[in-house]
This record gives sequence, C-alpha cells and structure tokens, in this order.
Amino acid sequence: MVESPDATEEPSLPTCPRCDAPVSQVTMRGPTEQIATPCGCSIAPGTLEHE
Repeated sequence: MVESPDATEEPSLPTCPRCDAPVSQVTMRGPTEQIATPCGCSIAPGTLEHE
C-alpha cells in the first residue's frame, strides 16, 4: 500500500500574526494578552485558533 504524500508530512506550525515566525506555544498573561513562543510577540487571545 502506498501512502499519499500528505499523510507523511508533519503538520505545519501556525505563524505569528505580528512577525510571521512559527509559533510552538502560546502562554496566557491575562484575559486580553497571550505571548507567542519562541518569538515573544504579544498577541490577542483567539488569534491563532483554527476555524
């Protein structure tokens, strides 16, 4: 059985809306602020959520 190329690819990380760097983690700093890691940009909650 041959797998499709899409089945073997790693899912891509979301990118920071401020600097376009890949985001591996998001930390809540309060009800209206999150910090993207590793870039350190401050982003609004819900910015990286998938539809």
